[in-house]
Amino acid sequence: MDTKNNDLSRRNFLKHSAFGIAGLGAGIGGFEGLQWAIGSDIPSSAGKKSTVVGVKSSGIISAGKPEAENVQRMMNEGMFALTGKRTIADAWKTFFTPEDVVGIKINPIGGIKLSTRPEVVNAIIRSLIAAGVKENNIIIWDRFSYHLITAGFPLNQGNSGVRCYGTEPTAGYDKKTYYESLDDDFSLRQDDGARSLFSTIVTQHVSAIINVPVMKDHGIAGVTLCLKNLAFGAVNNTPRFHPSPYFCDPASAEVCAHPALREKVRLHIVDALQACFDGGPASMKTWTIWNEERLFLGTDPVAIDRIGLEIIDRKRKENNYPSVFQKAKHIATAGKKGLGVYDRQNIDFIELSV
Repeated sequence: MDTKNNDLSRRNFLKHSAFGIAGLGAGIGGFEGLQWAIGSDIPSSAGKKSTVVGVKSSGIISAGKPEAENVQRMMNEGMFALTGKRTIADAWKTFFTPEDVVGIKINPIGGIKLSTRPEVVNAIIRSLIAAGVKENNIIIWDRFSYHLITAGFPLNQGNSGVRCYGTEPTAGYDKKTYYESLDDDFSLRQDDGARSLFSTIVTQHVSAIINVPVMKDHGIAGVTLCLKNLAFGAVNNTPRFHPSPYFCDPASAEVCAHPALREKVRLHIVDALQACFDGGPASMKTWTIWNEERLFLGTDPVAIDRIGLEIIDRKRKENNYPSVFQKAKHIATAGKKGLGVYDRQNIDFIELSV
């Protein structure tokens, strides 16, 4: 028996079977045409175009905090540019209906200093409510509840107000919906072996997801932007993907390609009001954090991550740090898997100032 080929065949079977037998979610129905048009949920990125909107507000950070009114203005102008609509309600109705339960996936691992800003999340919440989404049908979430607390997001599992809670210890994981892969360090596998279970927040609690990462480098994956934030915040058993030779690739891309996520994620908004070029994802190096003063909006996580990677890499070079461009392989992998556009020439980057 050819052991090597057998192992490869089993690896491919595991990946394909994990995608096929897991719960497929409710789908996005009428939103598919929109996502196709602006470059997101497509079977192949070859020859396609994607739009990324970057909105800048110079001087928005005051005493270490952003000005909430300016954040809302940035959000509004970004959504107007992305959708072509001219009212907040109409812009957000492009993606969401009053019947949706919307999960806002943040990145809270950096504490108060380097996490998704409450001001950005609050601007999203106000916009969703303007579009008719019920306040209690909005859920701020990540894997760990204690990370949410330390980033400035009080927990709420009640029947009033915006909800906020983590997969651990609150929501738990869905044993029927998982990503299965042998592209890992088997010695670091946890209780679920070669499977990474999806959060029940993803599979059962929400009908739509907004991904709101922070712009920062990552010591292992090169950068953590849309893809890395979404993938490793949605499943468990992730330490096995970090060591050499994987460095979070291809897992970051493949988890995002799983129907459980792909069919519910409708919008990506990167909080780049302050960004980090070294020491991420939870940097204590204040000298590597800078005021980028921008939000990045789009439906294509690959295109947004490609733009963000270039900005972080340029900042590293300006400060005599080595490039992380080749390290962030998961972004190109996601492009090959049809999650979006990696070719920079096919990304329409709209830059605004407000």
